[in-house]
Parts: sequence; C-alpha cells; structure tokens
Amino acid sequence: MTVSKISLKKDDVQEGKLVKVDVNGKSIVLTKIKDKFYAMDSVCSHEGGPLEEGILEEDYNLVCPWHQGIFDIRTAKASLDTDWVTNLHSYPVIIDEKTLEISIDTG
Repeated sequence: MTVSKISLKKDDVQEGKLVKVDVNGKSIVLTKIKDKFYAMDSVCSHEGGPLEEGILEEDYNLVCPWHQGIFDIRTAKASLDTDWVTNLHSYPVIIDEKTLEISIDTG
C-alpha cells in the first residue's frame, strides 16, 4: 500500500465552496460545510464530469455539472435518484490548528 498526502491551509477552503486538489495524480474535491471539511473523488463516475464545477446543495448533495448525477459530499455515495452514477470514494480530512491533510491510498 502506498499512501500519498497533501497539506493545505484551512483558509484555502471557504464555507460552501468547492476546491479541486491533486494528490499524487488523483483529483480530489474538497469543501467545508458548517465548519466541517469533506473530501471525495472529483471525477464523476458517469462520464468523468468535473465535480469541482458542480453545485453544492444545502443538503450535502453535490450535483455533477454535466448530467446532474448526485453524490453525498460526506460519503461520496451516489443518490438513488440518479442511478446512472455509481459511488465514489471519500477521504478523511485531518485538521489541526491551521492546516488540513488528506491522505489517500495510491497504490
């Protein structure tokens, strides 16, 4: 198992905004909702839409900009309402006083 990680400043992620980060070649979308941080794959499982360009709804749904596939930003699970998409991966966000760290298995 190979673990790759990225660290960034907490201030780089604003409430309700979507931020794309790259972790050793893997695209991740990161957001902050109600002072909690969430990270998941940023490429839609349907046809590869860029989820960082999607719409983040108030109920934690992230809507793909290409074909409106819906994912729960907390778990990366696909909504049953959009059966053309499949679950993605979510990643834990480790938080300290000023920074965030995302670790993923890249091998």
